[in-house]
Amino acid sequence: MKPFALARVLQLAERHSETLARTVKLAHGVWLRARGRQVQLIALRDAHITQLAGELRGGVTAAQLQEKNRLQHVQAEEMQAAQEAIDAAHRDWQARLAEWMQVEQRVKALRLLEQRHLAQAAIQQRRAEQRQHDELVELTHRQAGRRGR
Repeated sequence: MKPFALARVLQLAERHSETLARTVKLAHGVWLRARGRQVQLIALRDAHITQLAGELRGGVTAAQLQEKNRLQHVQAEEMQAAQEAIDAAHRDWQARLAEWMQVEQRVKALRLLEQRHLAQAAIQQRRAEQRQHDELVELTHRQAGRRGR
């Protein structure tokens, strides 16, 4: 029986799938870190708001209030940038995931072909063994028939 003709193709597809799986994990990590950064910024903003509320009760000058507003705008810009980073990382992760899933489907199809090939080889092997057995039995009967005469 000849070997599975697409064995090398299957091997390369499996390697490609493994490589893509690592890039999917990496992209997922980037997305999680971006989300973590956003959580940090939210915590900083909330702490700043709490501090500002306390300071406003005690009274602040117009210059101090203007500086606090400027800081809030900077924080809002950082929050927006963090959200954009999350969105970009999520898109990248999903694109890599889709690519990996497509390659993984190809690997599964090639594995199925390999299994069918092996099953066919097993059937052919059993048929050959049965044929040899039948020939041996026939030869034995012929020889036994000749001895009997």
